[in-house]
Amino acid sequence: MNKIVVIGHKNPDTDSIISALVGAEYLEKVLGKNAKAYRAGILNNETKFILEKWEVEIPEEINPSIEIESVCLVDHNEVSQLAEGVDYNKVDFVIDHHKVAITTEKPFFMRLEPIGSTSSLLAKMFFEKGEFPSEVTSKLLLSGILSDTLNFTSPTTTQEDKEFAQKLNEIAKLDVESYVAEMFKAKSSLEGISTEEITTLDYKEFEMGNKKVGVGTWETTLPQSVNERKEEIFKILSERKESKKLDYIYFMVVDIIAGNCQLYIISDEEKTLAEKVFGESVENGIMLLKGVVSRKKQIVPPLTEALS
Repeated sequence: MNKIVVIGHKNPDTDSIISALVGAEYLEKVLGKNAKAYRAGILNNETKFILEKWEVEIPEEINPSIEIESVCLVDHNEVSQLAEGVDYNKVDFVIDHHKVAITTEKPFFMRLEPIGSTSSLLAKMFFEKGEFPSEVTSKLLLSGILSDTLNFTSPTTTQEDKEFAQKLNEIAKLDVESYVAEMFKAKSSLEGISTEEITTLDYKEFEMGNKKVGVGTWETTLPQSVNERKEEIFKILSERKESKKLDYIYFMVVDIIAGNCQLYIISDEEKTLAEKVFGESVENGIMLLKGVVSRKKQIVPPLTEALS
């Protein structure tokens, strides 16, 4: 039986890594497949904290020497977010909570729902089959939900996310508020993080009409610590825009506590588009977007509409 490579998007966030780990477990335990979780990049400090706390091994990083016969994509399905070396036409499974973007030469299994995290969807899939995740798996899934929904404050949050989190915590038995505080402290930590990594650890590229747009995100309880590196970040973004032949590039500093976003504007091109789309002014290269915390729901859709 061919081993299924279960993998999230490039520059993986917590939900992406946990979805790969639990997705592989679901394929093996529920569907009887042979599967293994991989990662498509380095882990952020929040994900490291979670895996270390629950003593879970970090997935192996995908590399060209790994023979891939079958793929399960989790937490993504866009070509631009696919790990290097993964052939789209070897995709046999997709488990995701983003819009449909995949087209392959053959039919495949797809489970995609408008829900706050892929971790929520995997929890739903387990419970639908009458399966109860182990205590550790429940802790991982709960962590993925809390991370991707920003403790249910993101506009992507649904009632199902809250219900599955509660159901998982009946198994995990965590003090959620205390645990979230630990998670977000780790998420905000810049210890051992270079400025380049700040801009890449949660960075995605999108096709919007005939334009290619990069959008990076850094979620933090301490936005000033990121703003102190603003000039260096601007330089990195400008170089990336040129080297990757992007039409536009943006960077979001999301203040988890205030529920706001500081959108970094590196040039007049980005400024003109952002002012048209969001209707706010730019001061010292930053546009403050009150109530905006979600790239998926509040940044990408209006940009896509404007460029399509």
